[in-house]
Amino acid sequence: MSDDSSKRRGPGRHQSVWAGLILIGLGCLFFADNRGWLDLRQLQSYWPALIGLVGLGQILGARNADQMSKGGLLVFLSVWLYVSLEQLWGLNFYNSWPLVLIAVGLSKVFSGLFRPAGSDADKSAS
Repeated sequence: MSDDSSKRRGPGRHQSVWAGLILIGLGCLFFADNRGWLDLRQLQSYWPALIGLVGLGQILGARNADQMSKGGLLVFLSVWLYVSLEQLWGLNFYNSWPLVLIAVGLSKVFSGLFRPAGSDADKSAS
């Protein structure tokens, strides 16, 4: 019984709680906006910054290349979303979506190149 409770505690539990609280907060904001209690249209072009902040936090707290590449991918996605929403440099969702494929591919290559030789992913593949 004590083994089960110790498995539930740890960094994953705190991340889950924070993620849930963030989702609840966002849901409340969007609900209030839909009801007309708030006007979130003024902040419409800045919401990708939230994704970038999560990615930056993940990069700063990364313990391995996989976490760092995932954080970098989130930062890229936030920049891509902002550029596409604001149509900077003539880019929009229609003509810039291949950049997301390139970024995901680079993230996978980066995490694969810098993964330790004896990692769990390598063991399960063989």
